[in-house]
Amino acid sequence: MPEGDTIHKIARRMGRDLEGRAVTTLSVQGVGAVPELAGAPVRRVEARGKHLLVHFEPGWTLRVHLGMKGRWRRSPARSGTARGQSSVHLSTERVAWTCGRAYQAELIRTTHLAAHPRLSRLGPDLLAEQPDTRGMVRRASFQGYGERPVALTIMDQAVASGLGNVYKSEVLFLEGVRPTAPTASVGERTLHKIFLTAQRLMKDNLKRSRRETVPLALRPTPASPRLWVYGRGGDPCLRCGAAVRRIVQDGRSTYFCPDCQPAKDRE
Repeated sequence: MPEGDTIHKIARRMGRDLEGRAVTTLSVQGVGAVPELAGAPVRRVEARGKHLLVHFEPGWTLRVHLGMKGRWRRSPARSGTARGQSSVHLSTERVAWTCGRAYQAELIRTTHLAAHPRLSRLGPDLLAEQPDTRGMVRRASFQGYGERPVALTIMDQAVASGLGNVYKSEVLFLEGVRPTAPTASVGERTLHKIFLTAQRLMKDNLKRSRRETVPLALRPTPASPRLWVYGRGGDPCLRCGAAVRRIVQDGRSTYFCPDCQPAKDRE
């Protein structure tokens, strides 16, 4: 599933194409063509965690969540891009954006966004201009999260929006925290460091075409791993040489180094 940095990159590129320009066509899954918005200017394109929002002047907002399979495609407006199976097709006179296989796509009254069940529960966005990392710690410290594995807590979109499976494993490795540790055992200071590191990594990757967490200086060849542990189950840890382990938590893969992220007594 695309993580928050991917959605923010899409929003930036889409915003350059669409903001201030009139829509010529818009179709949305379950609704079909929306002729009422033909000619409506796009006011703003933004990302909130893993949700992409396109705001139109008449007071409507398009919300798209890609899920596991959704993909956006950009093309010239008159390229003949197929729309029949698309979740969203949006075009101006110059360019078209088509999204296929989105998990969710819908039009919402802009005034209803604050009460939207998917958006209202989101925690602070890690890629906001001034991310509220202290607020993330407060949310992660709620009583209901205490015994929950920290890997699941930090990826909960109600705690911090935008953080997904790749960064979950990478950040916990960098902070030396075992992913199975109960959240309450980690401590607020370490939780804060986890969110600060996640924000830094995600912000750095906004500038790159490929996601990476291992600094270039530590990658001696082009084939050197770009990620510390994610997707590297059974391979040697880049720091200590121990075999990286893969476990499944809540149906998702988590990777960690057993030596660099030692278990504590409460595990």
